[in-house]
Amino acid sequence: MISAKLRPIENEDIQLLRYWRNLDHIRYQMIENNLIRKENQKKWFDNIDENYTKYFIYSLNEKDVGNVKISNIDYKKKTFETGIFCGDVSFLDHWINIWACAEIYDYAFNELKLQKAYATIKNENTGALRLNKSLGYIFNKNLNNDLQYLTLEKENYFKASYKIKKYLNNFAKIKI
Repeated sequence: MISAKLRPIENEDIQLLRYWRNLDHIRYQMIENNLIRKENQKKWFDNIDENYTKYFIYSLNEKDVGNVKISNIDYKKKTFETGIFCGDVSFLDHWINIWACAEIYDYAFNELKLQKAYATIKNENTGALRLNKSLGYIFNKNLNNDLQYLTLEKENYFKASYKIKKYLNNFAKIKI
């Protein structure tokens, strides 16, 4: 039986997140790609305002795989940003990453009652661009030669994610 889970991060997770975030395959896709030091990670965790930012670890069969977040939540405008990274290289092209995205968007749109998401992605991060477009994001504008700004309306997400969820239900036997 396949078991996929999403759980809020805890203090015990922060060094695993730092380890993942410092991996080259993740760090080089980040807008700010500096190495993160242990003491900085603790300060970061202690300063998270859970009203506006929510971090989760996603796992498959009890193995932690990656991190997904909702950030810059604006309840008045009903907007947010998301981010994901797969820390375990053996899962880079695995369906669990798509599952984690679907879970976090469903949470943001259904539970938090938000309406619109934003993403800023490096042009060279073709995997993230492809994933976001498959979720219903549309290109909004180039921020500069290196970054694209995309937007996602709630209705577009639910239309686009229908096929993804059907695939996950049929192939991976994961119900979303």
